[in-house]
Amino acid sequence: MTRTSDETIVRLAIEAALQAGASAAEGFFSRSSSTTVEVSGGKVENVKVRDGSGIGVRVLVETRLGFAHTSDLSDSAVKKTAKDAVANAQSSAPDPYNRLPAFISADKYRTELGLAPLDEALVSGRIGMEERIDRALSMESTARAYDKRIAKVRQSSVSDAVHESYVSNSNGVGIHHRITSCTASILAVAEANGEASQMGWDFEHSFAFKDLHVKPVGARAAQRALELLGARKIETATVPVILDAPVAGEFLAAVGQALMADQVQKRKSLFAGRVGENVANDAVTIIDDGMYERGIAPAPADGEGVPSQKTVLIDSGTLKGFLHNAYTAARDGVASTGNGVRSSYASLPEVGPSNFYLVPGTVTRTDLIAGCSRAYLVTDVMGMHTVDSVSGDFSVGATGLWIEDGKVKFPVRETTIAGNVRDVLLNIKAVGDDLKFYSRFGSPTI
Repeated sequence: MTRTSDETIVRLAIEAALQAGASAAEGFFSRSSSTTVEVSGGKVENVKVRDGSGIGVRVLVETRLGFAHTSDLSDSAVKKTAKDAVANAQSSAPDPYNRLPAFISADKYRTELGLAPLDEALVSGRIGMEERIDRALSMESTARAYDKRIAKVRQSSVSDAVHESYVSNSNGVGIHHRITSCTASILAVAEANGEASQMGWDFEHSFAFKDLHVKPVGARAAQRALELLGARKIETATVPVILDAPVAGEFLAAVGQALMADQVQKRKSLFAGRVGENVANDAVTIIDDGMYERGIAPAPADGEGVPSQKTVLIDSGTLKGFLHNAYTAARDGVASTGNGVRSSYASLPEVGPSNFYLVPGTVTRTDLIAGCSRAYLVTDVMGMHTVDSVSGDFSVGATGLWIEDGKVKFPVRETTIAGNVRDVLLNIKAVGDDLKFYSRFGSPTI
């Protein structure tokens, strides 16, 4: 017999684990369905439809941790998975910091999901394949029609998904969450006068299919490609740098990794031992908020069932703390910040961001540019993942626009920008008002 209720499946797993000898047990059930349509040249290139579900069982035998997972949701398979988790725990090393979160009073769970309402049309299956294809084709045609120099669109993609999860443990935690998500992305290519072709990319996210407005995405991608036509090399220079919002988001992700407690505890973070110190310009405030209404992944709790919260990491330049899951919090003798993130039911919760962002300022991107007598506006980078999280040193490839007298003079290619994360944070002079999330990390232009 296969049980269809997620709560029933999880409860069965917990009971089976406790009967097999677990001191404490947790079940994490998730179900997701997604559809992606990719078009190019006015034709459908690819359609991907995915649907999957499963359960992960985490147990403690005293202080020994065990984990197992399965996509077979029959009673026998769920029970076997729970027993396997216990067996894995019995053969693992003891660790006094292993623990499962305890239930916190219901008023601590920020369940006002009006911030990210479910798209009932997606949940019920009322959005047809033709609607998805039309949306992707409309985005492509908008980019192509933007300017005759847009030679082609490499890919115009529209995706939507319904995610559902239920996490419960023997300590009384029990949290159910459902969310719908839609994205649009496009890569446009511009060519003119025998010059090297240039590419422009853009992205948009919404929680409901009807709110996914694709034409502006196509237009922005086309504009980004066009503004790079005629790009030239420049001589080595030391100048102010403007990081466009997507690039600033990548930089923030590199900073964010150093603000995860597991990295700090491993001494792999440039922020280790610096709580209370000034680590950035006073224009910089960085927050992680699991229910932030402008973020991509709002939820009432993390993957361990700990309530989502707003955590100020850097406040007007001062380092306040780090992000924790239950394990790292136990090691530091603090409370979890609700940042136990799971990539799926088949993984253990790791420390990760929820909606991690640099608080926007009040100046527009246009005014940031206008305020520079000479500067380099970086619109794309390669290799930001290579930032050294301990020293803070970086050297990455960059493309962008040269600014003189507050105006764009010409596009720039094949440059390298180099420096240190510490210096960048301390020398941020202004933060734009154009906050946007391209992943769980969001930033304005800086």
